Amino acid sequence: MITKMLKALSVLLLFLGFIGLFYWALSHDSTELPSQLIDGPVPEFSVNDLMQPESMLTPEIFQGKISLLNVWASWCAACYTEHPYWEEYAKLDDLQIIGLNYNDKKEKALNFLETQGNPYEKILFDVKGRVGIEFGVYGAPETFLIDPKGKVRYRHVGIVSPEVFQDKLMPLIEKIKLGF
Repeated sequence: MITKMLKALSVLLLFLGFIGLFYWALSHDSTELPSQLIDGPVPEFSVNDLMQPESMLTPEIFQGKISLLNVWASWCAACYTEHPYWEEYAKLDDLQIIGLNYNDKKEKALNFLETQGNPYEKILFDVKGRVGIEFGVYGAPETFLIDPKGKVRYRHVGIVSPEVFQDKLMPLIEKIKLGF
């Protein structure tokens, strides 16, 4: 009798565990991956600018401006979907849009920009993916919000659609402008 009750209790607990796991999976936002960089400084790097190869870019490009660092590549299908939105975001006066061309071939990256447009003020050319690794990039597209002091404030994995921009990024940008 006691063994039957223990078996029934075990089955019930296992069932409740599966229900809890199922609920968590449905309610969990996969675009918000944790990042150890949040509220910390931008990682150190020194890479060429894709458009001006003689120019070396370092974390100092983030000083004094609110920046969005968009990780993209010509091999990334979602980047083609996302790219027209960056043209719109680049029109905002108080926001600097920086590209991180991730693990790409130079000719293909330049062709992407020629056919899709170039919304970026500067583009980190990360041919070997080292800068991406320092940022903890899983793939493209990913976007980092960086404050004027060079601190990473937010990370978004996936396409930055107009809804994501308005609902997630703009409130954080406004907080940064207010000094938070």
